Amino acid sequence: MKPKKATDPERELHSLIIEGDDLALSKLYELHGDSVIRSLKLWYKSIKDEALIFQAVNEAFLGYYKNPKTYNPELNTLQRFLEIAADRDLKNILQKEKKLKNNENIVEGVELVPKSRNSIIKDENETDDQLILDQSMSEVNKELSKYFKTDSDVSMAKLILSSERSTKVFAKTLKIEHLSFEEQKVLVKKNKDRIKKVLERNQVEARVKALLNE
Repeated sequence: MKPKKATDPERELHSLIIEGDDLALSKLYELHGDSVIRSLKLWYKSIKDEALIFQAVNEAFLGYYKNPKTYNPELNTLQRFLEIAADRDLKNILQKEKKLKNNENIVEGVELVPKSRNSIIKDENETDDQLILDQSMSEVNKELSKYFKTDSDVSMAKLILSSERSTKVFAKTLKIEHLSFEEQKVLVKKNKDRIKKVLERNQVEARVKALLNE
């Protein structure tokens, strides 16, 4: 059975990416972002943390965008190529997560920093207002952690709820500052849209406001 070749829209997009078109990465996500994400979710139903899947797709798309000549339009569709790349990247991410978890288990139960008596005594210079604020933010973090499993997602959710708009600020949270500004904008928008959907679906904003006003 002959392999499927790239479709005409895929060939056109591939040419734009090779030429370094500024909007090509955004067009790539529009064309195949959702379909590749759906494929990974279907193949890895046991994965509860969707952030890992989004991370794998981001890495696969960026890898292709930076090295488009690794793809041959005569041998496969671009969608299939990206699915294979994302699958490989997800396996690598899961392997790293497993190693990290094993390392955490090694030190689990070991008190790395001895508790000081002074650490549980309120600093004389710390105001009651600051203590209340710290407590409120702790509750906000707990609330957001119900819906987001990674620190970066929680941080992005807080930025969105605080009406932050700066791409630079979000890029720093996602640790993609090394990318061009156009690439940052594409990835920031993709992740913001994902997190906004979770916030809206679960009506998180109202609960967070209530916690801050208590």
